[in-house]
Amino acid sequence: MMAMLHFAITGGEVIPEIEMPMFATILDLKERIEEILDVDVVRQTLNFNNQVLTNDQTIGHLNLGPFAALALVVTPLAGQPKFNILVKYINEEINIRVKEATLVVDLKRKLERRCGILIEKITLHRLSKEMEDDFPLSAYYVCEDSEVEMTTKIEPR
Repeated sequence: MMAMLHFAITGGEVIPEIEMPMFATILDLKERIEEILDVDVVRQTLNFNNQVLTNDQTIGHLNLGPFAALALVVTPLAGQPKFNILVKYINEEINIRVKEATLVVDLKRKLERRCGILIEKITLHRLSKEMEDDFPLSAYYVCEDSEVEMTTKIEPR
C-alpha cells in the first residue's frame, strides 16, 4: 500500500482536504487543487510554516507529517476583469458576470433582480460551504466558470 499524506488547504472560506501520495510533487498537488477549486495552477502559491513551496519539491521530502495544513495564496486577476459564473438553482442554470472582488451580497442582489426572489430569501453555497454576505467571491475561490448553488427559503402560508 502506498503511503499517503493528507492536506487541509487553508487561505479561503472553503478548506478542502486532499490526499496525495508521498512521491507527488507540489505541482501535482496544485493540479489537484485546480481540479477541486477551479483555480489555475499559475495563480497558486502554497506555503508551509511561512515558506513558499516550489513546484518541483516532492511532498515526501518536506517532512510535513501525516496531516498538514498548507496555506494557499491566489494571485488576483490583473485589472479585476469580469468573468462568467454559473449559478445553479433547482433545474435552472443562470450565467452571471462578476469580478473576484464582488461581495456575496452583491451577487445576491444581481440574482434578486434576475430571478425576482427577495435577497433575504437567497442562500448561496460554493463547494458545499454557505457563502457569507460580507465576503468577496474570491474568499470562496470563485473564478471563471465556477459553479455556485442557490437555494431559497420559502415560508409556509
